[in-house]
Amino acid sequence: MKEESLLVKAGRRFADYKGSMNPPIYHSSTILFPTYNDYLSAANGESIYDVINDGVARDYSYSNVGTPTVHYFSNALAEIEGKGQALIYPSGLFALTFAILTFAQAGSHVLIQDNSYYRLKRFAQNELLKRGVEVTFYDPTKDISHLIKNNTSLIMIETPGSVTFEISNVRHIVEVAKEHRIITVCDNSWATSLLFKPLDYGVDVALYAVTKYIAGHSDLIMGAMIAEGEVFKLLYENYKNYGVTIQSQDCYLAHRGLRTLNARMKQHQNTTMKVVKWLEAHPKIRRVLYPALPSHPQHELWKSYFKGANSVFSIILDKEYSRDELSFMVNYMKIFSIGASWGGCDSLILPIDRKSMERSVMSSDFGGSCVRIFCGLEDPEDLIFDLDAALARLPSVNVEVECEAERVIA
Repeated sequence: MKEESLLVKAGRRFADYKGSMNPPIYHSSTILFPTYNDYLSAANGESIYDVINDGVARDYSYSNVGTPTVHYFSNALAEIEGKGQALIYPSGLFALTFAILTFAQAGSHVLIQDNSYYRLKRFAQNELLKRGVEVTFYDPTKDISHLIKNNTSLIMIETPGSVTFEISNVRHIVEVAKEHRIITVCDNSWATSLLFKPLDYGVDVALYAVTKYIAGHSDLIMGAMIAEGEVFKLLYENYKNYGVTIQSQDCYLAHRGLRTLNARMKQHQNTTMKVVKWLEAHPKIRRVLYPALPSHPQHELWKSYFKGANSVFSIILDKEYSRDELSFMVNYMKIFSIGASWGGCDSLILPIDRKSMERSVMSSDFGGSCVRIFCGLEDPEDLIFDLDAALARLPSVNVEVECEAERVIA
């Protein structure tokens, strides 16, 4: 079955739904069994109800490890990934932090990209050190071989970085990790499994913020991890031990979003290519940080990994603007809203504090203010018109020079 068709059909068992097109939402804390032996079988991973199709013995004796609605969705994610088994988490950040807690213990060392999601970096700085875990933030564009220590247990990857959009050389990172028996986790939220499949490149865990493109409508918070073999079993054991619980209603919504993912991603990319090409020619834009553009310094590396692009990117403005000036730029937009997430239907825009970045283009290379943009499903001409008006609200260099000259003369 082709991927476009699989997205529509994955995880759905029409014979179970008594004629319904859509799976039911199971609101249940308790699973009932005809006999005590059936209960014991379910607790040992031999479910008599056959809602889990990943071939792994999973406890199905109680709903805190998932209702049928949750399992239908996790089955779908694994089918689309093409391998492995999926676990669903309360948020993308929860999945990120849970991965670290699973594969790093007191006395171990982890590598995390220095352009990673800032909340992940905050967790590493505020929580991991207290737990006796050593952290090194690494440049994803460089060789990491010299950063490996005897106690390195985990390498976290995010490609591209969701603000600076550098592409990680996954092959290199995986090669180093395999040599030293280190677990690798890749946050693949930007690409989704449609554009890039980390497990195909030897990554141990593919991680997704389901909140974003997969769910696609800005109406839920959710994360997911997909892994194989012993790595999955370790994740699953911790999943049970920590009592991770997901709501059926949210899984229903995420599963519904999955069916339109292919169509939405195509429109996102088509719209964004029109917008970024227009922005590249704008006099107040110093640079557009979007890997699908030939001007991106890692464009060829991006092409070697990804089947396409999505609609999140950053722009570097022609100079460093004040908070008030950036506020005046974004506060009065008609189509774009101010917001930190992405992946839904509505376009978003957000100025970025460059001082929060430890390295990369944000801290040194370009010298202008940074603004992250997400192009939703609106018409690209409307988005361009809105951005044009916003950029026009920024003071121009010529105007400032003229004003300064007038002050001198006065």
